[in-house]
Amino acid sequence: MSLWEIIQEGKDLKIETGEKKGVKMSENKVLEGEEAHICQVGVVVKDLDKTIELLTSLGLGPFAVREVTHPHATVRGKTVFYQVRLALAQQGPVQLELIEYQKGTTIQKEFLDEKDEGIHHILFNVKNLQTTIDKFARKGIAVLQQDKFVGGGGLAYMGSDKIGGIIMEIVQRPPDYDPEKGVRYE
Repeated sequence: MSLWEIIQEGKDLKIETGEKKGVKMSENKVLEGEEAHICQVGVVVKDLDKTIELLTSLGLGPFAVREVTHPHATVRGKTVFYQVRLALAQQGPVQLELIEYQKGTTIQKEFLDEKDEGIHHILFNVKNLQTTIDKFARKGIAVLQQDKFVGGGGLAYMGSDKIGGIIMEIVQRPPDYDPEKGVRYE
């Protein structure tokens, strides 16, 4: 019997929620409420300028371009330096981030080498970075890359891509965050 037939006949419908005995579903979730809203889609590109030119001709943008240096990031547990060029464009409620690798060790370079250009991650803003990292860890999902912001907060790319192919970036903004100025890295 199809769902439509069940509804038409007025039969009771049992919906599986994934809840286990004695555990509310919310206790199992890593991201809840506004934290589950996708804020950004990150795309790794080989040539930032050519990509901006193409996307602008398609109606996306405008793009704000900046070079970003991460002097003390952590990639797979090792402290590293890396530099990228970014282009950011607000497309409705979601920001489009284009990432062009420049130098150093970063998971974006690994992605480019292994998969070529393409969608790299989706970003979620969280209230507490470490608490969220701990929740991911309880699901068996480790940090791939992490960095701290000057003034508090930071970011972490989670190894959630093993199933479904989606890397999740989680970000806790510093208390004095100004989107016009962006963030600086420790």
